[in-house]
Amino acid sequence: MSRAGSASRFKLRRLAVVPLAVGAAAAIAACGGSGHTTTSATVKASPASLVSQSFSASDAINSGQVALAVKLKLDGIAQLGSKPITLDVSGPFERSAGNQISTDLAATVSIAGSTANLGFDAVDKKLYVGLGGTFYELPASTTPKSSLGASGASGVLSALGINPQTWLTDPHIVGTADVGGVTTEHLTAQVDIANVLNDLSKAVASTGSTGAGATTSNALSLVESAITSAQVDIYTGVTDHIVRKFDLAIDFTVPQIAAAAVDGLTGGSLNLDVTLTQLGQSQTITAPANPQPSSKLLNGVFALESQFGSLASLVSGGSSGG
Repeated sequence: MSRAGSASRFKLRRLAVVPLAVGAAAAIAACGGSGHTTTSATVKASPASLVSQSFSASDAINSGQVALAVKLKLDGIAQLGSKPITLDVSGPFERSAGNQISTDLAATVSIAGSTANLGFDAVDKKLYVGLGGTFYELPASTTPKSSLGASGASGVLSALGINPQTWLTDPHIVGTADVGGVTTEHLTAQVDIANVLNDLSKAVASTGSTGAGATTSNALSLVESAITSAQVDIYTGVTDHIVRKFDLAIDFTVPQIAAAAVDGLTGGSLNLDVTLTQLGQSQTITAPANPQPSSKLLNGVFALESQFGSLASLVSGGSSGG
């Protein structure tokens, strides 16, 4: 295989795995911290107070069902044929008494009309990835040595210098809505892109990556200039203030100075919807049947790559330049 062909295969594998990683990370983050508690809303909270309470209360989630949908529209990319890239992830999650997360997530990725079925299972401290209906057990070195801990997702974010409560501006209540049989307050707010990117910059800096600061700063500045609008809708339980649904909508336009570097991309949009149901209910999560050893994982990756062969020129664009 030529060097350029190897680069193309590596980039295509990376393209296929990233959506699954995004879905798994979002689902695990949604699981929050230890224990499930409820609070009584005896006094009508202000929108800002309700947002704060929702972030805190949602750390108490310990089990349920998660459904995540991502729709990414990239204008100007000929290889996509004007079709969006979509990712749908769903499945149960549960945290054990030892604070260990188990989950069984099924995912479907669609790119340029090509569709692939993926999966991610975490059972008994073992991780499995599913490609095209076949599951592979990942080596022990990839198994997390610890869970999120008692402080939950917000504790992890705080350790990285991230404060999601500063990401929203002008929150206001627009009414109530039923989500999975639960009455929720529906809030909407604008996203403060500068604060979001500032927190992300802190997170990168906290990793101690040498020389990453300047590069990250330049990249985030470019992202900030590209985003034209960002709005979030939050649906939080009336009685327990736990988030049941989260919708994010972002529109962006690629600055002319960067257009040549992104294969004709002129702009687009990103929509992310996450819904949590059956919170606090016991979930049945089992390891996949007949998982293949990690030594055969590459075979599954190559099979998955063949489904997205029409995108070879897209993912390898620029490979000739390294």
